[in-house]
Amino acid sequence: MSNHTKHRDTNVRSAVNQTPARMAVKAMSMPMDDSSSSINVTNLPLSDPRCDSDACTAFKTAHQLSQATVSYDYQYEYGHFTTWYYLAIIGVAMSVYFYRLYRNQVARKRAPVIKKSLFAHKALALCRMVNYRHFKGRAADYFGPPSIGSLAFIVVTSLFLLLMTFLVHPYYRDRRGYGSPPLAVRTGLMSQALTPIIVALAGKVNFITMLTGISHEKLNVFHRWVSYMCLFLAIVHTVPFIVAPLRDGGPAQLRKQYYKPGSMEYTGTPPLGILVGIIVLSIPWIRHRFYNFFYRMHIPMYVTYLGLLFWHSAQEKDSWVYLYATLAIWLASCLVRFFYKWQTFSIFRDWFQGFPAKLQELPGGMTKMTVLAPADFKWKPGQHAWLRLPHISVLQNHPYTIANLPKDSARGIEQNSDVQEMIFYIRAHQGLTHDLLKSVANHDVVEDSGRSVSVHVDGPYGGLVEDVPALYESQVFVAGGSGISACLPWIHYATRRIVQGSAITTNIHLIWMVRYATQIQWITDELEPLVNAHPDLIQVDFFVTDSSSSSPAISSTDSEKDSEATPKTGVSRSKPSEKSTTLVSPKLGQVHTQRPYLPKLLPPLLTARRCFVLGCGPDSLRTDLANAVSAAQKKVLTGEVDIVTLHTESFGW
Repeated sequence: MSNHTKHRDTNVRSAVNQTPARMAVKAMSMPMDDSSSSINVTNLPLSDPRCDSDACTAFKTAHQLSQATVSYDYQYEYGHFTTWYYLAIIGVAMSVYFYRLYRNQVARKRAPVIKKSLFAHKALALCRMVNYRHFKGRAADYFGPPSIGSLAFIVVTSLFLLLMTFLVHPYYRDRRGYGSPPLAVRTGLMSQALTPIIVALAGKVNFITMLTGISHEKLNVFHRWVSYMCLFLAIVHTVPFIVAPLRDGGPAQLRKQYYKPGSMEYTGTPPLGILVGIIVLSIPWIRHRFYNFFYRMHIPMYVTYLGLLFWHSAQEKDSWVYLYATLAIWLASCLVRFFYKWQTFSIFRDWFQGFPAKLQELPGGMTKMTVLAPADFKWKPGQHAWLRLPHISVLQNHPYTIANLPKDSARGIEQNSDVQEMIFYIRAHQGLTHDLLKSVANHDVVEDSGRSVSVHVDGPYGGLVEDVPALYESQVFVAGGSGISACLPWIHYATRRIVQGSAITTNIHLIWMVRYATQIQWITDELEPLVNAHPDLIQVDFFVTDSSSSSPAISSTDSEKDSEATPKTGVSRSKPSEKSTTLVSPKLGQVHTQRPYLPKLLPPLLTARRCFVLGCGPDSLRTDLANAVSAAQKKVLTGEVDIVTLHTESFGW
């Protein structure tokens, strides 16, 4: 990615630039036998080794012909093509987003929602059947491939870049002195053109989310894969700059070219090395194993990489435009997040002040955090916030789903307080979450079972564009462990909308998998009032996956129901042990001591014309659920239902 005049042999440039006086002095100092070395190179044939610059007419003619055949300037157009490609994709996503907003408005005004033809339902079902399908196995665990639908889009994008890279010939010029290899120039610009979109896809506050409604955690998978493409193009960009000098003069010529002052080969090495480091640390199994190191190094490494690209590009034509765009996107994201989303420094809050919170230890390694947020702090179901706990670590912050809804200020309801509760359920694993649980367990409070701390909140983020209660008659929630945090607010929101008369939902089914029976107590205080208020609307099934649990929490009524299992439900119900204790009221839901098989359990629950399925839990659960919903699209193809749609929430990114 350099001008051909910057890559000439140093000796050739020095010979051309010598003044006549210096040449005369040098000639007088030479022996008479070497006088032939001062011969004029103007009319030398191209085959002569000394004909290696534009001072030689034959070389200049061949140089001009090479540039006329494959223009150096035109290679910069490939960076423009790359930019137009992803801008077109954003445009398509915007169209879908605006349609969803329009559909929400129509659904709120009248029910049922916009009618679609049978063909449209089946076509959409086929797309979802492919899009929802996930790979399983050890390789998938290590490399974290996306759904087949997302992967198909990534393959199409990769094919587009590969065609622009390798379809155009020639890759090299006849000589390095004729200019930079065309293959190297265009791939360098394509790689650099991807830099703005990589940063845009990474930010928690970004213009792509604003334009398309796709939450940042859903965009993150494309952030990773576009980064892989960027690295591939950077490597392809590098190889011709190594091969071309080797073809001209072997390792000696390569070394001379590399260490030439201002050499693009030299300035390109540091950013390539840092890019490789960023990508390696981003591989899922490495990122998960060394998350804190990755989290602390990722942004500093990328900022360094961006700065080195300014040095490497040397302001060649419009190469810096991509870098300025990247810098503008990143700074805008940081400013909005810092002064609007991060409540500690929000322009609407008192600076340096966290929100008061109470920590409570729950059975099974769970910490319940109740944050007292200002009454004007708003969030939607399914949204999450990043929490920073100074009493544990000032530098670390982690995302957690908000497990309740804000106060309902609609329909003239007066606020009785200037604060409202914001609840988080934080499962102890390693690092900060483990230290958080220890801090609660070790805190001796006589009069109260909790601990008061200060929490710094960054958010809310995420959420869904669709107005679920107004669009879907049946809602099915599948949670694993602390994934129940993502389901509770949606259930609460649906019941609120039903009471208000602005929903078409007639059935809600919750499937919650926990390892130990005592963990069911985490949310009984929140779930029981909802079930009691809407017994005909909400159905709950608890699944205790550890059959050796000494306290399965199954009541006698539940055991009678368990003995009547049927194969079509996909649940193998077993009788409770003699140590069973009645921890869950039979009115709240059934408790099963077996891991559910979702491909059999889910289809019988999808009986309404329009069904919405939401899942949150470990990667394995979300993969199984996605594959189950993919298979359930057959119900749409056979005409049993109209729509079965899926949304999954992630624990982390």
